[in-house]
Amino acid sequence: MNEQTPAPAERRTEAADVRRTRWPGWIWAVPIAAFGVAGWLGVRALVHGGETVTIVFADAYGMKADDTEVSLHGVKVGEVSDVALDDDGRHVDVKIEVNRSAKPYLRAGTRFWVKGAQFDLSDPSSAKALIGGPEIVMQPGPGAPARHYLGSDRKYALGGAAVKYVIRFPGAVGQLDEGAAVRLRGFRVGEVEHVGLHYDARTGTLDTPVEIALDATKLGLADTAMPADGNWRPLVDDMLRHLIATGLRARLTQDPPLIGSRGVTLDFVAGAPSAMLAARDGETNIPSVSSGDVDAIMAKADDVMTKADRVMTKIDALPIKQTGDDIRRIAGRIRTLSSSPQIADTLDHLDRSVEQVDRTLREVSPQVGPLVHELRQTASEADSAVAAANRTIGGDPMRQNDLPEALRELTDMARSVRALADYLDRHPEALVRGKGGSGQ
Repeated sequence: MNEQTPAPAERRTEAADVRRTRWPGWIWAVPIAAFGVAGWLGVRALVHGGETVTIVFADAYGMKADDTEVSLHGVKVGEVSDVALDDDGRHVDVKIEVNRSAKPYLRAGTRFWVKGAQFDLSDPSSAKALIGGPEIVMQPGPGAPARHYLGSDRKYALGGAAVKYVIRFPGAVGQLDEGAAVRLRGFRVGEVEHVGLHYDARTGTLDTPVEIALDATKLGLADTAMPADGNWRPLVDDMLRHLIATGLRARLTQDPPLIGSRGVTLDFVAGAPSAMLAARDGETNIPSVSSGDVDAIMAKADDVMTKADRVMTKIDALPIKQTGDDIRRIAGRIRTLSSSPQIADTLDHLDRSVEQVDRTLREVSPQVGPLVHELRQTASEADSAVAAANRTIGGDPMRQNDLPEALRELTDMARSVRALADYLDRHPEALVRGKGGSGQ
């Protein structure tokens, strides 16, 4: 049986309908998107006209590129574009893009600090920054345009009126932090900018220079016009020069004592050695005094308390109550005596007697002089009579037995009269009181 080979199937040919479009294919989507992004960045650069600056910090503090903002008076003026380790390996270089609106404030005196790097009790917003992430705060300052800055982890207290000085304390200052307060008469007038160690190879000594910045606007120079060039140093130097000559010194303090934060106090020290505002190696030094060792202070406080306890013990041992009772008893007796009518009568009688004696003395005193003169004259006449009698009886033996006794009595009388005259001359009141003082 012959099988018939089937005829080949007819091939069906269909024509493709090709449609053309004015848009390019999907392969061009990527370059178009890239071109669009580049164009947007270009437009953004033209609109904002920003500037890239570098800030050197001691740590990154959690800052991230394209995430950490830069603010000026609470308004965003830029953001971090890069965070990298500095060439020295000890610092962090943070690059920020600053908008055109803040570009005029990029000057040498401008400061940058990280809000949220540390918690500050005086700034509650620092706690929010710790949770939400850090933020770089810009504080404008004077000077020439700049693009490189040294940042801080805390808020700067000073503005463009800052004048810098160095203080070299004799003791340890390792616990004095940057940003610590500098006070004058209790007022905050500046802050600590840097604390470090310095070895002088010439003298072989090690000291701890503390760099501070004083705010000229807070030093009581209100009556002084602001310098036209903005340089406050000559005025502040002149002020410190006079105050240091009268005993102003820098010293380390801790408020509250032992547990509080450390700071620098400018105060007058009695008996301080002579010192002056000195320039040294391009820096201006304020003289300092030692604040003393804490252990010595505590020992002294203990000694004072011990002495106070001993004094109180001695006071407790005193018979204070008995003494008080005795004083009250004596006072009562005096009060009783002073109110007695007999005492009053006696005092009145005594007053009258004294007044009578005074009156008698005033009456007698003018007569004492003539009386004394007469007595002296009588004594002289008696002496003359005795002398004459002696001459008379000297050549008459018959009278020598009768007159000697009379002459002796006359001589004794003259002696007595002369003695009475001498006594009355020394004691005229005897005419009133009598020689015995009886008043008779």
